Amino acid sequence: MRKIYLLLSALLLCFCDAQARKTKTEDDNSTLMLRLSIHNTRTEEAWNDMLSALRQASGCCDEVWFSTGISMPSMQVHEQNAERLKRAKETLRQMGIATSLQVQMTIGHGDDLGQTEDWTSKTWTGWTGSTGVEAKYCNCPRQPDYLEYVRLMSRIYAQVHPRTIWIDDDLRYDNHQPATIDSRIGCWCQTCVSAFGAQEQKAWTRESLNEAMANDPALEKRWQQFSIEALQRVARIIAEETHAVSPETRMGYQKTFIDDDTTVVKAVLQTLYEVSGQKVRYRAGGGAYYDRYQPVEQILKSMWAARFKSVLGSPDYVESWCPEVESYPRHYGSRTAQSVLLEGFAALAFGMDDVSMYVTDRGAESPDLKARSMLCPLADGAPVLRAYARANRGTQAVGFRSAIGLRSLFEFGLTTLPILTGEGKNLAVLDEDALRRVSIYGQPSAKIQEYRNEISEKYALPVLCQSPFVGQVFPRVTADGALRTVGIINCRIDEQGPIRLSLPALPKDTKKALWREMKKKSVRLKIFRDENDTPYVVVPSIQAWNAGFLEF
Repeated sequence: MRKIYLLLSALLLCFCDAQARKTKTEDDNSTLMLRLSIHNTRTEEAWNDMLSALRQASGCCDEVWFSTGISMPSMQVHEQNAERLKRAKETLRQMGIATSLQVQMTIGHGDDLGQTEDWTSKTWTGWTGSTGVEAKYCNCPRQPDYLEYVRLMSRIYAQVHPRTIWIDDDLRYDNHQPATIDSRIGCWCQTCVSAFGAQEQKAWTRESLNEAMANDPALEKRWQQFSIEALQRVARIIAEETHAVSPETRMGYQKTFIDDDTTVVKAVLQTLYEVSGQKVRYRAGGGAYYDRYQPVEQILKSMWAARFKSVLGSPDYVESWCPEVESYPRHYGSRTAQSVLLEGFAALAFGMDDVSMYVTDRGAESPDLKARSMLCPLADGAPVLRAYARANRGTQAVGFRSAIGLRSLFEFGLTTLPILTGEGKNLAVLDEDALRRVSIYGQPSAKIQEYRNEISEKYALPVLCQSPFVGQVFPRVTADGALRTVGIINCRIDEQGPIRLSLPALPKDTKKALWREMKKKSVRLKIFRDENDTPYVVVPSIQAWNAGFLEF
């Protein structure tokens, strides 16, 4: 009888995961997005290889992002690419996978990437720095011919009717090498300098403007705004042409999470929102592209993304926060699927809504290898990520902030005391002394537990680890403070467990908990009560550098 019960329970969990994926696709709420490059769709053969890998790894993603490429070929090339994407979109629809599109080339990423691509249509000036150096495989955003090119290209790809158009992070006023090396922000070509001079009613040259700016912060501020407006114009054209052809398509923006970039990010997002009349999406990211940086760096990256969300102010016109989980350039020796899953889990734990994964190769791997080494393992862990994102909706994170730095806060969090870098319920802001006092380094486990108990009594933690466990614990509570989920990351290179968790914020009528570890079978856990009538559970174990969550 027990075997029948376990079988039915397993079938029910599988059904719930399948229904969750179906609902997300129908309700425009994908959780796992697989971002492709132009190399995956440039020919029918390349797309068939990618499709073969996707079929082998059913369930690895809810949505695929196609790409326009990082070149500036003829419009005929774009038209041919768009036709292939239309057919590919229909194939994916039949597989239950939604389709979005990344405009991967606006200003350009830099000459080191662009020089190997097709730039036959470029007849205008490249991005120029204040030193006079030009990035020939980047674009000045004020050139009329360039803006017309963007308009025509956007009109072509809008006919694919993607769920979302994502503008890549090259829509920025810096980091267009070699022009931006030792340069002030913005494009300093003659067109831009003359346009700014007309606005200022002064005949600047590049040299005289640069010299004047060195002693005039107000002038430099106006130049910054002038440069941002040029980026907004590009975003506006893409949104206008998209909305005219495909009004149902949402707009999204990809950008790094440097605090100084809030002005650019807000300006572009507001433009996309105003033109499309719909809430927009934002993908934060940058860095930690290799496993050689270790999973710690990728968890820190998730902490930065959550912090940037709160720094930006989480404007209400942004409906989805989607972090970048990337392996670039993707080769066989790059990131493992496990590190991709772990970063995705950490991002959701710290307050992101979805996960964007750029982890496939650029044609160097066979479909079988691609499926076996990356996509199939992702499919194995995907149900937990989907379930975690779903269970966290309508909740807020709870934890401590740091007045020092995120790495110190991360190490503090290894004691399982909850930490907070983005939005949520802040228990306290910890200084350097507090972070040092509660540290796993140089402390016996009994002392760590003593510190945990002290802090729990002082701050009324919603969850308290009562086992010698090295990792991070993420409580999520509802508006009235009731515990909804507890995420856990094992930050050791070995299995840890059993782990006893005291749950003082758990509603009294809660009888059972579901433990869902990535790539493992879900387990129903009994809720016990200690001598003080406080509920607690015992998580049996967590695999090395893996994660899971309790759902009540």
